[in-house]
Amino acid sequence: MARIMNNILKIAICIVMVGLVSCTKWNYDDGGVSNGVHDCSMWEYLHTQSRDWDSTIVMIERAGLRELFEGKGEHEQITFLGLTNYSIRTYLLDMGYKQVNSMYWDECQAILSKLIITERVMVADVPRGTWDSQTGEVTGGKEYTLLDGTTAILWTTQEPYMDMNTSEVGIVRLNFKLEETNVSRALIFSSDIQTNNGVVQALGYDFNVSDIY
Repeated sequence: MARIMNNILKIAICIVMVGLVSCTKWNYDDGGVSNGVHDCSMWEYLHTQSRDWDSTIVMIERAGLRELFEGKGEHEQITFLGLTNYSIRTYLLDMGYKQVNSMYWDECQAILSKLIITERVMVADVPRGTWDSQTGEVTGGKEYTLLDGTTAILWTTQEPYMDMNTSEVGIVRLNFKLEETNVSRALIFSSDIQTNNGVVQALGYDFNVSDIY
């Protein structure tokens, strides 16, 4: 009887140990490490993430900007404030379009030209800044030239870690404000997606295209 109880105890201990190891491994894997570096052109990268960019690809083609995203032409390096499928589809619905190809080519070009910076910009390149929600004014940051010749102000902010009274340890967020548009401020939700000819700083799904066109 004692031997049976001893065997049962050993089995129980093994089950608990396996469970603990499995949970530890699962928690580790769940954290994941995002690969933000892609050894290809920006155009090729967009094709690898169809869930976010398939409508964007069609808009780029219709605007006649494919070569720019391939790394050809006047600007060898660009930063794309990445307009995602969701924002494009919301715009189509608001405007009564059935598909991206229903849009005018110059409309597509005008929208995208407000979201392309004519140089490579990483989050670490952008200084800290503040935005006054009352006046819409930005203090700090840096001004960048867009493809259409207008400018955008980019700035970074850093939040306290876990809402504690700490600094320089929380999440760094990239913000931008477009001049001469209705966009007072917008957040970048996925940053520093690097390609051979530039960087994608992806906008949130709630970005409103109608604010810039």
